[in-house]
Amino acid sequence: MSLVIYHCAICGENLEGDSKLDPCGISIFSNIDKDENEMQEAMYFSHYDCFRKILEPGVREYLNFEDQSQQIQEPIGE
Repeated sequence: MSLVIYHCAICGENLEGDSKLDPCGISIFSNIDKDENEMQEAMYFSHYDCFRKILEPGVREYLNFEDQSQQIQEPIGE
C-alpha cells in the first residue's frame, strides 16, 4: 500500500493501481530546442489508458506497453 495518492492529470480520478501499468508519469519539457539552462521540466501522473486515448492514432500505435507488461515479472519471494 502506497502512502502517496496520485491523481490522473487527464480524468482527475485517483490512481489506485487497478492496472499493472498505473500510475504513469508524463514528463514535459519546454524549450526543447534551446540551451539546457532555458529548459523547464514538469511531471504529471495519469492512467495509462487515459494517456493512450488522447494520443493521435498514428502515435498511439507506438505506445504499446500492454505486450511488454506480460514480460514484467514479480520479484522473487513475493
